[in-house]
Amino acid sequence: MNQEIYAELLFARTLITDTKGESIFHVLKDYFIEKPIPLSNIISVATDGAPAMVVSYRGFISYLKQNVSGVLAIHCVIHRQHLVAKNLSVRLHESLHLVIDAVNRIRSNTLNMRLFAQLCEENDEHFHQLLLHTEVRWLSKGLV
Repeated sequence: MNQEIYAELLFARTLITDTKGESIFHVLKDYFIEKPIPLSNIISVATDGAPAMVVSYRGFISYLKQNVSGVLAIHCVIHRQHLVAKNLSVRLHESLHLVIDAVNRIRSNTLNMRLFAQLCEENDEHFHQLLLHTEVRWLSKGLV
């Protein structure tokens, strides 16, 4: 798959009323309807294990399974890495923070971002951008 397809499938929506599994499912379903993508294209879903996602009858996964039979639900590998990273040795923890600081310095300055993209292009890298790391969203640690 090329990068354009990935970018098309990534989206962010605000949950208007609550963060219950049903609300999350309806936001996803509305997005798929908006982009004429059949829900049956979903083959797997990974979650962090939050109750809104995994509760038996009212969690996001249960609503998804009602609409997409045979969908595979797994616990997110990157979330597990994040949980482990919280308990790293002091030396590894400091190293991780050095990497995070470097990424954030590159991302916080437009010139640095352009220079980084140029460096990646010169080295024939597939991607030319870094994700900005924040403590609120742990996913970027896994992509650093």
